[in-house]
Amino acid sequence: MLSEIQLFSLSESFPLTSRQFYDLFKHAPPFFNAQYITGRVLLSDNISLSEFYSRIIRYPICTLEVLEAAHRLVKNLDVSKSNPSFVRLPKRLFRTLKPPPSGWTSEDDPIPFLQYLCNTPDIPFVDVNHSNGYMLTKAVYARFFPLVEFLLVHFATPECHGCAALKVAICQKDLRMLRLLVGRKGKNKPEDRVRLDSELLKLAVVVGATDIIEYLLQEKSMIPDIQTLKKLTL
Repeated sequence: MLSEIQLFSLSESFPLTSRQFYDLFKHAPPFFNAQYITGRVLLSDNISLSEFYSRIIRYPICTLEVLEAAHRLVKNLDVSKSNPSFVRLPKRLFRTLKPPPSGWTSEDDPIPFLQYLCNTPDIPFVDVNHSNGYMLTKAVYARFFPLVEFLLVHFATPECHGCAALKVAICQKDLRMLRLLVGRKGKNKPEDRVRLDSELLKLAVVVGATDIIEYLLQEKSMIPDIQTLKKLTL
């Protein structure tokens, strides 16, 4: 009965009215949560499919299981496919990334969630560069190599927000990460994924990232400006 009331009212505050209600809805099955957030999102008239997914994945209760259930639900709902755009990733999926003691794997969150979003044919294209490349920069900061690789494969752009992801890797003196970000794209005419500039070399000199300085000077043939050259010769 309480579940039916909640799905009818779609109330954000109803689960907070008592500890008993809170515990009940906290442990609700994925299909119930999918029904709830789908109902909340569809309160907007004529919502597009990309906007539908952009909104449901903002909910903290939208786990992978809830997303899968919502995807099954939306197939039978009248969601507009007009005005195509991109699915926007929420920051919540990346905000609390902290390396586990045993190191990262490709099975760690949010990779399975993102795999479902990006690889399910009925879901519109996912914009992994939303919020000025916040997702890639956070993944680099957390040294989450499998996630960085995943985002790059799905067209993450290291140049976003003034090459923030590259600068984080340099400040961490992480040559392996920097190599991954710069990478190579294209089979016939391989080229760097990102255009390097002298500001990155200057930053490497400032933080004392010796191996990165060597990489930029020798492998990437970067030419330091006068200020950077003076610091190199001190």
